[in-house]
Amino acid sequence: MNEKLREDAYRYAIRNAAQHQGKADLNALIGKIMALHKDVDLIKAMPLLKAIVEDVNALSEKEIQQEFQRFEKGYELKIPEKKVGLKDLEWAEKEEVVTRYAPNPSAPMHLGHSRPAILSYLYAKKYNGKFILRFDDTDPKVKQPLAEGEQLFIEDLSWLNAKPDMAVRASDRLDIYHSYMRQLLEKGHAYVCTCDQEKWKEQTLQKKACLCRDKKPQEHAERFNKMLHHEYKQEEAVLRIKTDLNASDPAERDWWAAKVVDKPKHYRVKDVFVWPSYNFASAIDDHLLGITLIIRGQEHASNVKKQKWVYTHFGWVYPHSFHHGRLMIKGAELSKSKILEGIKNKQYSGWDDPRLYTLQSLRRRGFQPEAIQTLIIELGVKTSDTLLSEELLAQFNRDYLQEKGNYGVYTYVEEPVQLSVGFCPTVEAEQAGRVRELAQGNQVFFVSKKDVKNLKKDEVVKLKGAYNIRVNSINEFQADAAYVSSTKLENKPMLHWILEGSDVEITLNDNRKRYGLCDSEIREEKEGRMVFLEGLGFCRVDYVNEKRVGLWFTHA
Repeated sequence: MNEKLREDAYRYAIRNAAQHQGKADLNALIGKIMALHKDVDLIKAMPLLKAIVEDVNALSEKEIQQEFQRFEKGYELKIPEKKVGLKDLEWAEKEEVVTRYAPNPSAPMHLGHSRPAILSYLYAKKYNGKFILRFDDTDPKVKQPLAEGEQLFIEDLSWLNAKPDMAVRASDRLDIYHSYMRQLLEKGHAYVCTCDQEKWKEQTLQKKACLCRDKKPQEHAERFNKMLHHEYKQEEAVLRIKTDLNASDPAERDWWAAKVVDKPKHYRVKDVFVWPSYNFASAIDDHLLGITLIIRGQEHASNVKKQKWVYTHFGWVYPHSFHHGRLMIKGAELSKSKILEGIKNKQYSGWDDPRLYTLQSLRRRGFQPEAIQTLIIELGVKTSDTLLSEELLAQFNRDYLQEKGNYGVYTYVEEPVQLSVGFCPTVEAEQAGRVRELAQGNQVFFVSKKDVKNLKKDEVVKLKGAYNIRVNSINEFQADAAYVSSTKLENKPMLHWILEGSDVEITLNDNRKRYGLCDSEIREEKEGRMVFLEGLGFCRVDYVNEKRVGLWFTHA
């Protein structure tokens, strides 16, 4: 066994024990070792890791602390610097890389959905392969597809710069699925079960076959025709794939491939009563569409075993696959059903409500698709769940915006009040990147009401980019001051100001509104343009009309 592996395992076990009341955790040690030693054979290493944890946990707390002190002073475990970018595919030299993204168009995309979509697209692009969009719209009962769902996904993928090379609908392929169901029945690899569901489940848990399983293929073919013609009603018959009844996972045992739905609710398909399961339709289409790489959520990892039974029965080769963890945002609602319920009861204004993390909302708020792509590449295909903070997401977006610099800069004054300054010289002042000529004598500015409330009589403050003034008087609606000097002063309050402004309405991330003034030039901006408001942060121009400019706040 690698001596470096042994040393690292011992050191981390000591540290873990020292930080957790003298008890090292095997799972924590495994995670660290896998990060430090990418090529380790975990099965072979497991006896060593278990023995090290047992040895460390047998030490007294005093002994553990002594070792930990030596550890702290002598050496530090560091995970090797990670390679940023897509993981290389060794097999791609011999096979064409064909990927697919298979959403159910029952609701628009949210940030979590973008992960498999972006990774699937980028892998296909990296190897000059093909990226296929396959709408998994064959649930006419629970997760019913939206009539406009397909177009919403196509628009979101286009915005993400992840346009598919082709698009197909599972609901257009029901005859194909029925055909392959018949073939499996003829081969004796499937059967139509009419047993009571609870009784069937009880027998399966006992690893026993039901009475239907071993009937002749011809009888099952007749039963299947009855399913197709709706002679069997809902829950009276189900098509099952024959698997290993001794499989360790009960869900793998003779899983269902098709059911009867009495009153299917589908926006396109009428008078079809036999609908495939997700696993069956996916397996058939992945083969027929030539998919060689599947990237999907970790929650689908167990489905691989089920789908491989279809491949085995037909003699096909299963595609390569990656499974990634869930992408979550702290405090964000990502459940499609809960969002839909919230829209119906007016909790949310729509799918683009600023409190949501749908791509519609992120787009309207001003997040850039390139920043989201960079984030997804950074996350890669690790299987652990990722809890993102709003600030981390903002940082990726901020970095992209600042790198490109393609945004307007304006001064923002909230709840403006007048500030009159007397005895002023003629000055060319710099304000939000623009040169303003300030008049001699008396000059009137608009400043924030909040800033004025914090002023004190006789206080000297700075007007940003202009000059220093002394406050003479203050009330709720205005302030008066006098010019002091143009000398740079340290440690003095600074006021943002506007000479001529345009009214703005800013929609915040919590759906509250702010009102104020921006430099009048903001009216020249077009819808969709990014702007930076000094004193607030980045915003996206949502609309421009005769009364005001509407902005959606992005982040500071």
